[in-house]
Order: sequence, then C-alpha cells, then structure tokens
Amino acid sequence: MILWTIQPEEVYELIQNTGVYHCDFSRSMLSDMSLQYNWLVEQMKKRIGDPPTGVTYPVWAWYCWEGARKKPDLRRERWGNGVKGDRFVCLEIDIPDEKVLLSDFDAWSIILLSGLLSVSEKEDDELQATYDALTPEDQWKMMSKNWEDVFNLKEIDNDWVHRGNSIQATFWELRKEQICKVRTFTSAFVMPKRDI
Repeated sequence: MILWTIQPEEVYELIQNTGVYHCDFSRSMLSDMSLQYNWLVEQMKKRIGDPPTGVTYPVWAWYCWEGARKKPDLRRERWGNGVKGDRFVCLEIDIPDEKVLLSDFDAWSIILLSGLLSVSEKEDDELQATYDALTPEDQWKMMSKNWEDVFNLKEIDNDWVHRGNSIQATFWELRKEQICKVRTFTSAFVMPKRDI
C-alpha cells in the first residue's frame, strides 16, 4: 500500500543509519492524549497484530487527503508543520496492506477530544443522553465501542459530519527498504507571539 508520511528530517537520517524507525511518543505534542492512543494501540493489536518487541505506539501516514490518493502538497504542508526553519521530509512509502490500519481523520479528531462519533445531531443527542446516565466504567465501555466507527471509511458528508474523505494510516514500524521517494521541505510557519 502506497502511503505518505511527513517526518522531521532527523527521522529520515535515523532510518538511513539504523534501517528502521519506531515512534517515540514522548516527543509527540499529543502525549497528553495517551488514553486515545492506547485505545488505538489495542485496536491495532486486534486488527493487524502485535507490534515488534520494544514498539509501543504506531507510525502515522496519509492514505488519502481530501478525497485524493496522491502525495501531499508540500506548498501547503510547509505551513502546518514545525516552526519556521525546521526541516522535514515527505516519504512515499510502501507498507504491506496487512500491516496497515486505516482510519478516518475527521472521526479521529473527535476521538482526540474524547467525543462520541455520530452521523447526525439527533444521534449525538441520544448517544450523549445514554452516556451521561452510565457509570464511569460503563461510559468507557460505551465510548471505546463507539470509537470503533473511526474505521468505517464510507463517505458521509452532511450538515453534521464530514467523513471518509481524509484517511490516515497507522503501522508499527517504518523500514528503510519501504521508502520509495523522499522530498524535503522547510517549515514556513511562524508561531504567533503570546502575551505573558
């Protein structure tokens, strides 16, 4: 399966030196969302198998962005990664299908906010009412089951939800021999100054 992953340039250098890359979740900006990532890890174990020894979290890539199966547009990506001057690579990679778990990007964004997935406002209200009436233990059971809809890649586009258009991929490791093409770019994003 052809995928595209955007990584700091030092990740590419690490792969060149060691032959393999595993996610270092401690360096992630989202490390405070371990509940959601741990849930995803369990889903990956069930759906594509256990990780290699020593691997805890997945590597992320794009399968499809805004309905298109094509490499990311780096003119756009340079504004959404890092801070001005940071160096990145966009790696076109080929990972065996059975080692990849695809999920919907927009649904995953709701999961990151600990929300429930729904396809209409009415369904959302009903789910929330059911959820609110449960014990914390049963709330988690309901939420973790509800989140499995992130793997439903059928396109839904209505006034409540937009899904199936941007598909992300997770897999346990990226090996040097899986890299097909490399493109580099420099971030142009300037962090806004904040008042102290």
